[in-house]
Amino acid sequence: MKTDEELGAPWPDTLPAEAPVVFKDLDVEVGARHLTTLTRDHLHYWLSKLRYLHRGPFITLARANQASSIQTYRNSENDYLLEVHPRSSKVEYQCLSMTLNDVNEVEQLLWDWLQNNWQRLDAIAWEHCTL
Repeated sequence: MKTDEELGAPWPDTLPAEAPVVFKDLDVEVGARHLTTLTRDHLHYWLSKLRYLHRGPFITLARANQASSIQTYRNSENDYLLEVHPRSSKVEYQCLSMTLNDVNEVEQLLWDWLQNNWQRLDAIAWEHCTL
């Protein structure tokens, strides 16, 4: 059995003040991978790996039993297409889109969507698109 020094201990036997937020029961597509849970650290990691995904540099997030979704596609080194498929849409395949040049802003907007925080998302001058 390893000693405390070998393990880098002692460490506190408590959870951190802020445990990470975990979203469960999601339908997340990252390239060809399918995930059902996501934390902010996971989202950050996958956004940083989009350049290496040969089957498509995209992330799509959807919640179980909801029609809305959001996705980003990495067009180039600093060019991300962000699409939101609205919560309720009269046109079946209507979406909102915009191009962003800051991966941190993309990450924040994806996280806002997961948290159902529409303040920043509603403030964007979206372009209408039809799939």
